[in-house]
Amino acid sequence: MEITIQGTEVIVTGDRIIGFAVNNLVNRFEATTDKDESWFYTLKIFMTRPKKFNIINLNREAGSNILYVDLTRDMMPFGGRYEAQFVAYKEGEVDQTEIFDFWVSDSLNPECAYDPVPSEFYQIEDNIHTMYEEVK
Repeated sequence: MEITIQGTEVIVTGDRIIGFAVNNLVNRFEATTDKDESWFYTLKIFMTRPKKFNIINLNREAGSNILYVDLTRDMMPFGGRYEAQFVAYKEGEVDQTEIFDFWVSDSLNPECAYDPVPSEFYQIEDNIHTMYEEVK
């Protein structure tokens, strides 16, 4: 699956399957944006059955317009259809794209469920732990 963000439009080419529900750090979600490096992105994820919501912080490859995240089983624990939306932030400005969909295949261990806390908070917590270790 190849994703391109042009303004508020999301263009998806190829199949819309990104991996298995309980895979951990083996599937990379990538998109190319037309916004420069001053913009920070998150990805809102919606699943209709069961009703689940998540927010994932996206990284940017240095010196490029490629956004990415290595997916964890906590980010997308269920197989099925997901709807998503990119949200870009820059100095008080917020820009949201249209909603697009993709699929996560079923897994052998579907018992994982979303924590009530969005993934972005765990990502922030990991960054704080890393900064603390560097200061020590």
